[in-house]
Amino acid sequence: MTPDALAAAPLSPAARPPARMRRELARKSFHLSSTLLPLGVWFAPRPLALWVLVPAAVLAVTVDFARLRVRPFRYLFLRLTRTMLRPHERRGITGGTWMALSYAAALLLLPKPVAVAAMLFNGLGDAAAALVGKRFGRHRTRWGKSWEGFAAGVAANLAVGLTVSALAPELSPAGAAMGALAAASFEFAPLPLDDNVRVTLGGGLAAWLVSTLLPLPR
Repeated sequence: MTPDALAAAPLSPAARPPARMRRELARKSFHLSSTLLPLGVWFAPRPLALWVLVPAAVLAVTVDFARLRVRPFRYLFLRLTRTMLRPHERRGITGGTWMALSYAAALLLLPKPVAVAAMLFNGLGDAAAALVGKRFGRHRTRWGKSWEGFAAGVAANLAVGLTVSALAPELSPAGAAMGALAAASFEFAPLPLDDNVRVTLGGGLAAWLVSTLLPLPR
């Protein structure tokens, strides 16, 4: 099968429901494993963390460029990752690349504790929303998300944000709460931009703005 045919080939109707769940589990396992990055950032000096995240983002973009331009590389990439990719990612930028870019941008733009919280919003909150929504979602929106998943995302983000707030003065409790709600809302809403960007940078910027502009007593 050619690379283009492999990218376009649909799954059989009988296999679609379990295949979708397996793909979601694989993708969210990747999200959960990505929490090792913000944990490393927390303990590493900021310059060292940037020396890791920025080249990783450049490498991710390079891999995507090669995949989209070089047919043999695209064939190999799809053979290894097709079950994890969403349809639009097979011919465009992958979520992993957007994640790498978002994590590097968060650390460049935000105080380190806020950037760490933003990455964890994406790694833990997004995964909680997706897995709870897939398994327990009963009340769905017209675009397919569930309110149960949204609630799980908010809860996970709040746990992350308040934990970071308790350890770092740069993130106030009010900022942590606003960042948690913003990140979950950006994941929930049917917006065009990749959710790794929306959750990480949207949640992180909301947390930083509230912590900076509307500080509350700790």
